[in-house]
Amino acid sequence: MHASEFVYTALLKPRILRRAANAVIKFLLPKTVTVGDAIIWINPNDPVVSGALRFRVYERSEISFFRSRLMSDMTLIDVGANVGLYTGVALSTKGFNGVVLALEPHRESREFLQRTIASNRVTNQQGKVIVSDVAASDRAGSATFYKNSQNKGDNRIYPDPLLDEEEVIATDTLDNICQQHGIDSVQFLKIDVQGAEAKVVGGAARLLQRSADCIVMTEFWPYGLSRSGSDALAYLESLGRLGFRLYELRSGSILPLDSPRALISKTQGRNYANLIGLKGKFCENRAQ
Repeated sequence: MHASEFVYTALLKPRILRRAANAVIKFLLPKTVTVGDAIIWINPNDPVVSGALRFRVYERSEISFFRSRLMSDMTLIDVGANVGLYTGVALSTKGFNGVVLALEPHRESREFLQRTIASNRVTNQQGKVIVSDVAASDRAGSATFYKNSQNKGDNRIYPDPLLDEEEVIATDTLDNICQQHGIDSVQFLKIDVQGAEAKVVGGAARLLQRSADCIVMTEFWPYGLSRSGSDALAYLESLGRLGFRLYELRSGSILPLDSPRALISKTQGRNYANLIGLKGKFCENRAQ
């Protein structure tokens, strides 16, 4: 189960407790937090993601893995960038002169993403940054975007009782988006889109085939994948066909994924895992 969903669906299920907790967290939120050398602007109206960043409990294993694998000349694609955590970490890294493509269709989050970029560009003028408001998917078109007013990181392409707002957004494939911006290959692809990860990869087949050396860091949530119209096992198999060796990121270590079905079995319902795909030199030189 996602930590945020556990808090909202279990511990804070009574509405009065939820409102009280949100009010306290919002009161304690600063305008920015630091992650290493990165300055991250946080959304004062988001007690979940912003609160987790404020109290330094947000995606600690993922951040550690990302920082340990980031190289100065990488092309990073940040799908579901939110307020720009990973984009900001990359831009703040000393000597970074690569390319960052940050995709965030949620207008409110994108405003803070832009602030994060601006703050970290002050000390790093070399890296190129592109921001897109299009949602990466397996086809060009549009989709209904269901939003959680209390958790700005929990926006989805399917309805759910936790989601209380909606709008129509533009979609396109990463293949098309990257071609438009002159990106031929990617060395680090981070995807966190609440179950739409398979659609993102499905629309990036050409890009990933051209990317001989690549790292994929993706949330793996079978429930969300199914609600988005995808199959969990087919998603894992598609990454394998694209040349990735798969690992589970757990407690700061990456463990070989020996049994995809076992991973699916243990991530039912609200449970999820962090999936790592390594290809080319990143697979050969991986650290345990």
